[in-house]
Amino acid sequence: MKKAFVVSFEQLPAFLLGCYGHQWIETPNFDRLASMSVVFDQHFANDLTTRKNSFPWWTGQTIPGTGGSDANESACFVSRLKTRNVKTTLLLETEAATGRTADMRAQEPFFAAFDQVETVTGKNGFEVSEVETPFARLMQTTLEQLPDWMAQPEDQLVWIRSEGVPQTPLVPEFYATLYLDEVLDQGDEAEPEETLTDELPVEPVLTDEDLDEFEDELDLAEEEDWEELIRAVVALFQSPEEWAELDDDERRMARAVYAGYVTLLDQWLGRFLDQLLEYAEQQSVLLIVTAARGSSELLGPVRDVENWGLFEETTHVPLLIFDSENDQQGNRRQFLSQSADLPATLSAWWGIAAEESSCGGTDLLALIADQGGFKEPVLSAASDQAIAIRTSEFYYLKRREEQQPSTAEEALPLQEETAEQLYQKPTDRWDVYEQHSQHPETVAALRELLEEKQTGTTS
Repeated sequence: MKKAFVVSFEQLPAFLLGCYGHQWIETPNFDRLASMSVVFDQHFANDLTTRKNSFPWWTGQTIPGTGGSDANESACFVSRLKTRNVKTTLLLETEAATGRTADMRAQEPFFAAFDQVETVTGKNGFEVSEVETPFARLMQTTLEQLPDWMAQPEDQLVWIRSEGVPQTPLVPEFYATLYLDEVLDQGDEAEPEETLTDELPVEPVLTDEDLDEFEDELDLAEEEDWEELIRAVVALFQSPEEWAELDDDERRMARAVYAGYVTLLDQWLGRFLDQLLEYAEQQSVLLIVTAARGSSELLGPVRDVENWGLFEETTHVPLLIFDSENDQQGNRRQFLSQSADLPATLSAWWGIAAEESSCGGTDLLALIADQGGFKEPVLSAASDQAIAIRTSEFYYLKRREEQQPSTAEEALPLQEETAEQLYQKPTDRWDVYEQHSQHPETVAALRELLEEKQTGTTS
């Protein structure tokens, strides 16, 4: 029997996790999983267009916006697993106040390919009990059903789909305020372009005792002042059009609350890992943990270029692959990988060849096994504003022809109304130093390659 589990987050940037280099947000369970998995350091989202950012997970489509992108069950790789008698289950997380989002509704035809679909609902909020939050409810449901999944004689694919960090990431008070004091105490010490990787005091790993004693130990200012602070944080996340105008204190405050939500996700992921790893000692288990997209520009450095929705903090997402039968635990790969690799990888787990699966991505299990013959791909990406292409040396972005700068000020930092951006990799990790005018030959070559991929004239 083979059991495969995918824990996917709609929004979770790689750089917020300790296993991807973060120095102060506590993510001990992501880090524990990384120590026994293969970690892909250069894993990127393909499609960040509205309501289609998860489509590559289902179709294996490596070039967003080409070859027909309408959702349909037959295009979903899960439907082909039935030829191998694999039983498939999908758990969906929703927030009580919103229900299924527009993104989720757009993917419902893909969801229909699963044998069983179950929706789990929770609540976000400052005064909500931790166990009522959406991801906590999702993990509780997972743990309740895990013994049955593992006992069934059929091969199983269980996809556990979380929204990850929501657009307004307010969590119970303990997590929402976990990092706030440290960040606010920094004052003017931080440089304007510092990011969430800044050095801050490390919080101890959370224990159940910490949670029980929190109410008695937290020393807050006057209640009305604290409520005003929380309202200000909420306002930050609800006004993305004003993010470029935030002062340093406001930006650090928003980052701290966001960080608290990440720690909540980590704590509940750990409870699932504890149980799953016990089964992995006796059964063949594959676990993939990844995300569809990163965070917003609110968490990244302030740049002097127009934002097209494809910067590092938005496109760079985690990918951790644990295989109970693999002996490469704790290894890291710099191979360029993408969301569209998941269908090929999961299909290969059940012996479905690439030509049979019709998936365009790379079989990462074969890569991990060092089977050879892998040429590092050139990755494509798209947002509503731009299309892009990434190699190991450069990252090239081109504004969509129908998109124009919304104001003269947005285009001003580039000194011209340019439709292109270029960043050198891996030295410019955060896409800060725009260089398209310094490398005209490189821009021309990448522009031609991007156009060829978009028109389907290259493989």
